[in-house]
Amino acid sequence: MERKHINLLLKVLRLLQKQGVINNLIIAGSWCIYFYKFYFHKKAPIIASLRTRDIDFFVPNPKSINRKINLPALLKDLGFIVDFRGEEGYMRLLHPYFFIEFLVVEKGKSLNKPYSLPWGINAQRLRFLDILSLKTIRLNIKDIKITLPHPSCFLLHKVIIFKRREKDRRAKEATQIRRLVELLEKVNQIDSLKEVYLRIHPKWRKRILNNLRELKEEKVIQALSD
Repeated sequence: MERKHINLLLKVLRLLQKQGVINNLIIAGSWCIYFYKFYFHKKAPIIASLRTRDIDFFVPNPKSINRKINLPALLKDLGFIVDFRGEEGYMRLLHPYFFIEFLVVEKGKSLNKPYSLPWGINAQRLRFLDILSLKTIRLNIKDIKITLPHPSCFLLHKVIIFKRREKDRRAKEATQIRRLVELLEKVNQIDSLKEVYLRIHPKWRKRILNNLRELKEEKVIQALSD
C-alpha cells in the first residue's frame, strides 16, 4: 500500500476522532492487517495482497449513537464523494485512492435495506460481524486511538464467511487466514482462538469447523479442540 493511501486514511481517522465518533467504530477488513504490525511491534507477517481499495468501518452498537454529524460534507474537503450501490441504495464514500463503507450486524430476518446512521450515511447489514467485537484491541497511532478486532476474531470471521466469498477471491482469503495463524503463533496467542470460539453460537461453530477442514487448517482445529 502506497504512502499516499496511508496518509489519507490517517486524515480520515483523525477527522473521525475529532468529531467524537471513532469510539463507535471497529476497523474491519484487510486494513486490520496493516495496523496489527504496530500493535504487535512489527511481528505481524507482511501480507503482500494488502491492495484493497475499500475501508470498512464496523459499527457494533448503532442504537447507542447519539451524536449527529454530516460525515459526507466533512469528508468532501478530503476529496470524497457519495456513491450509491444497487437498488437498496447502500452508500459509499468514494475517493480516487479508496472508498469507505460502514457495516452493521444483520439480525433476525434478512432485510434488503441499509441501516440509517445519524451521520448522514447508511450502513450495510451483514451476518457474522458480531464475531469481530467479541475481543478487541486498542491502538494509538500518531495520537489517533483506534479499535481493531483481535486477530483471533478477525481470523474466525474470515473462516466463517470463507464460502460466501466469490470463488476467485478464496485463494487470497485462504492465504490471509494462514498468515493470521502465523501471527497468533508468533505472538504466543494461539490459545486466544478457543476463548473466542467458545463465545460463538454453536451453529456458527459448526460452520467454522467445516470451513477449517476444507481449508486444511489442522493447527487451528487442534487449538479449538484442546
